[in-house]
Amino acid sequence: MNRNQDIFTPSIESVELVGSTKWLHLKTVNWEDSKGVKRKWDMASRATKHSVDEADAVVILPILRSKKNEKLETILVQQYRPPIGKTTLELPAGLVDKGETAEQAAIRELREETGYVGTVDLLYHSRLLCMSPGICDETIKIIVVNVDLDDEVNLNPQQTLDDGEDIVMKRVDLLSGLKIMMESGSEGMPISLLYSFALGIELGQKYK
Repeated sequence: MNRNQDIFTPSIESVELVGSTKWLHLKTVNWEDSKGVKRKWDMASRATKHSVDEADAVVILPILRSKKNEKLETILVQQYRPPIGKTTLELPAGLVDKGETAEQAAIRELREETGYVGTVDLLYHSRLLCMSPGICDETIKIIVVNVDLDDEVNLNPQQTLDDGEDIVMKRVDLLSGLKIMMESGSEGMPISLLYSFALGIELGQKYK
């Protein structure tokens, strides 16, 4: 028998809802693997998910500039995350509200979490990205936002946090301070996306 005849395209046959809370759905996926074996996979899904073709959330990469110097900075946020029982170090981020674009959500979330107002850098168009596909179907887009530090609205930024949010904002040097802060260990556990970004900057500088 030709072995190629035994190769199947993995497919989902059905999805069962196991349980729900206000924010999450627990589901069991019934699927068939590449060998034709029927299997089950437990997963979580955001209750706020609007579409499989749209981002559930945005991660924001703020680029802070001033005409007074050539320094480039970005913003990190610290917050306690109950699922891991630790304070984390992250880029600003948030859910995309119904009727919003990812870009609109990025501008709104940046202002709420940091107080800074910026504009989306249209040179960088993010694809739809998965976060932790072994356990959930959450998708995001990464939005680069330029922040003019000389703009009057950014001279005294004030957070407008939602109830239950307790976010500490930190401005860091984009090229030299990012990885140093994360490796110190005193600022919290960095999310993998942020650490990968910092590592990419370092490797780019080393091998350019």
